[in-house]
Amino acid sequence: MFSISQASMRIVREKILPYVEQLNCRKSILKNGTTVIDMGTEAPGGWLAAKLFVEATIAGLGHVDYGRFQFGEIDLPSIDVYVDHPQIASLSCQFSSWPMEMKDIPGYIRPMGSGPARAIAQNDFFVKLWDYVDIHHETVFGLQAEVLPDEKLADEVAAACHLAPENLYILCCKTGSLAGSINVCSRTVETTVWRLHRNGFDLKKVISAMGSCPIAPPVRDEFRAMVRVNVAILYGGLVRYIVNSSDTEIESIIDKLPTKVARRYGYPFSQMLEEGGRDIFNTDKDIHGVAVFEIMNYNTGSVFKSGEFREEFLKEIFY
Repeated sequence: MFSISQASMRIVREKILPYVEQLNCRKSILKNGTTVIDMGTEAPGGWLAAKLFVEATIAGLGHVDYGRFQFGEIDLPSIDVYVDHPQIASLSCQFSSWPMEMKDIPGYIRPMGSGPARAIAQNDFFVKLWDYVDIHHETVFGLQAEVLPDEKLADEVAAACHLAPENLYILCCKTGSLAGSINVCSRTVETTVWRLHRNGFDLKKVISAMGSCPIAPPVRDEFRAMVRVNVAILYGGLVRYIVNSSDTEIESIIDKLPTKVARRYGYPFSQMLEEGGRDIFNTDKDIHGVAVFEIMNYNTGSVFKSGEFREEFLKEIFY
């Protein structure tokens, strides 16, 4: 089996590190030898940096591009991701399910980690849903945080991966940056692979997937940013899956997949985040998903669709 860490490192070495200045990013080496590439925490980052951040955290297992989201009076750029091996790209790699330590800073949002380092560490629930384990001598960790990583954080990640800290490369951006917003809004396939599994669909029958989401406008305030990106996915996100199954299997779950079936559908995400102590891991897991779900059955040619975009929720956040 191929190594996603090796593939991600190729993106870092060939597409990011040689062009750090052109990407509006900054590179630094921590005292323990870990390489940190700031793609939107203190550095400005930008459109190109964001695209490469997403490509690295899905280990090159798909095509990442920009599009356009038009619905009613809303007209925003979108981040579109076309993924092969969606189980590995999402569950083993892109899923932001590695919680980092909370800092004693007023209004601080809990940082979270993603990327192929998870497939080596095997230390969270979601990575174990798919039987892929990566083995490589170096890896990439995607950090979503408003503060740059220090040696303590790098040592923690390196130790979990059983690697020397100098073999760890951390890509970081805060949610409110352009790269951070695009990073989160790109996770349409990531969050819906989980919903398929949760509703009993055999993930081995998934062939490929694509997802599209309006890009939430960047904002300096991290709390507002976290609300914006999640609302974008919940009420403006779309996924299309190609599977090889029976129509009956799809019919039994298609109406259980979109956001609209969640218990707290329409409930202000800002309130949910506050109720969870500004910790995304404490919010209601049932709400996480996308607005529109489409499944194409390769076996029969049938297409199934469920869900709806909600213009009023998007306008309330973006305009």
